[in-house]
Amino acid sequence: MVQGLGWEQYPYPIALDRLLAGNSATMAMEPNAATRLTPPRAPSKPTLFNKTGSTNGFGAYVAFVPDERIGIVMLANRNFPIPARITAAHAVLEQLSSEVP
Repeated sequence: MVQGLGWEQYPYPIALDRLLAGNSATMAMEPNAATRLTPPRAPSKPTLFNKTGSTNGFGAYVAFVPDERIGIVMLANRNFPIPARITAAHAVLEQLSSEVP
């Protein structure tokens, strides 16, 4: 996983369990080792970009794969658990990926 300005980047396609791990409470709330990439590494191709967000009881999730020309934006007027957001978005992206010519 690569992170920049709050956006995570993953090689695509990605297994659901790896995406869930990258968006877990452990990843967000506990110290994690970081390694400087010298020289900086270009993103893999294709790359999934994603970001979760929550505030004042509202929840959001954005995930997109530019090379596949697919993406999803989920907005909710309720703070659904992050694993539920990730799981739903992953299923939608897999379906979209299989339908894109």
